[in-house]
Amino acid sequence: MTYIVSKNEDSFLYRRIIRIVPLYYGMTFFTVTLFLLKPVWFRNVIVTPEAIIKSLLFIPYRIKGSGPILSLGWTLNYEMFFYLTIAISISLFGNKRGMIACLILLSLFVLICQIYPPTNYILAFYSGSIILEFVAGSFLFYHWNARKHSLSLTTKWVGKILGILSLIFLIITDYFYDPTLSRFLLFGIPSLFLTNAALMVEGKVDIKKKLYSTAVLLGDSSYAMYLTHPFIIYAFIRLVFKNFKSENVLFRMTELVVTMIIVCFVSIVIYKWFEKPVMKKLKLATNNKFRREESVKTARV
Repeated sequence: MTYIVSKNEDSFLYRRIIRIVPLYYGMTFFTVTLFLLKPVWFRNVIVTPEAIIKSLLFIPYRIKGSGPILSLGWTLNYEMFFYLTIAISISLFGNKRGMIACLILLSLFVLICQIYPPTNYILAFYSGSIILEFVAGSFLFYHWNARKHSLSLTTKWVGKILGILSLIFLIITDYFYDPTLSRFLLFGIPSLFLTNAALMVEGKVDIKKKLYSTAVLLGDSSYAMYLTHPFIIYAFIRLVFKNFKSENVLFRMTELVVTMIIVCFVSIVIYKWFEKPVMKKLKLATNNKFRREESVKTARV
């Protein structure tokens, strides 16, 4: 987000809404439809008018342990909070100053709430240490943007090794520890090193080569992959693979690989045939709207 703001801060919030909302709303309504048709498929989903409204408005809530309707939406609640804070900050202070102000305010907000824990659920949710991961990622951009051309070979190798060790640490930590406990220390900092390592090898990516272009396509499809993978995994494991009645290691590994391939394929299809065309149309409509408004302002002047 810091990179995006540095390139073009115009209509920042509108563009983020266009990127996030259509597919999320689509998957939320898909979940509601499935719930109404087959409620036995859902253990922890509660569908009420309040739940639907709060889910669509990215308002954190818990109703009998449920919320939001599309459970993965909890991360998008943080995303939209971050976007809104950025939009307000850059509208008040401008581009870079606004981003710095946003990062400082978010850090202070989390710190104060850690010292004086809020009783309100929404405040408690937004003051989680995961917010510091947004802050860390933004400062990584500023650090990388300033020093990317002056890094020594030794620094680059240290960064890559730290990234590999961080990936191993994240896998182990995710298996053994509750991520809600000291999340920023256990997950945020290693993720920072991992991202830094990825940036160090980014220059070696040649999208003309099939392997890299496929990886880039999977990256473009990652949002669709994130929102749809539970449905795909559930459908194939619970409705298809269970009919084989096998629990040996080879079958489980085959199940894992096949399911991952199917998830990737379906995500690419959704990205190419729904997400990308919808975003293109909405961006075009938004750009035309802002051009008309700019023309009116210019004419008045």
